[in-house]
Amino acid sequence: MDKVVNTIERVAGYSLGIVALLVFCEAMLRYLFRVQIPDAYTIASQLQGMAIFWGFATATFAGRHITVDILWEMCPPRISLAIDTFADLVTTGFFAALAVMLYWKVNSLYRAGDVTNTLELLLWPFVAVAALGILCSVILAVIRIIWRFQGRLPEETELQIDG
Repeated sequence: MDKVVNTIERVAGYSLGIVALLVFCEAMLRYLFRVQIPDAYTIASQLQGMAIFWGFATATFAGRHITVDILWEMCPPRISLAIDTFADLVTTGFFAALAVMLYWKVNSLYRAGDVTNTLELLLWPFVAVAALGILCSVILAVIRIIWRFQGRLPEETELQIDG
């Protein structure tokens, strides 16, 4: 499972790295030489969406999302488990609905043949890769729920408090 999660993190990281490189190069070329990279904004925004959606997958699996645990801390372990399970189920349901909507969007873009303005790159492959990231979120969220009941959650989910 570590290899899968590492691969997902790398896809998100590479996407974000390419966005940073593209934005930097675009800015330098524009301000120094008054030249633009064709479709840089569109490509960067598509890659940023891919990075975010693939990042959701690892954050969901490892439990690295924002939490407010005041009530959870005061509850007995069985109630805390119920709260965690409910939160994981809601997250899984949200990502499953988003995955379905993205499937429809990819299908719509594919049928319409939408392309970028200058280079005429097809848009559906970008959205399809982002949709795969959300599908990974659903799969990893289900695995997280199963692992919760088996008592073997990933180590990153453990909250460490110093002092």
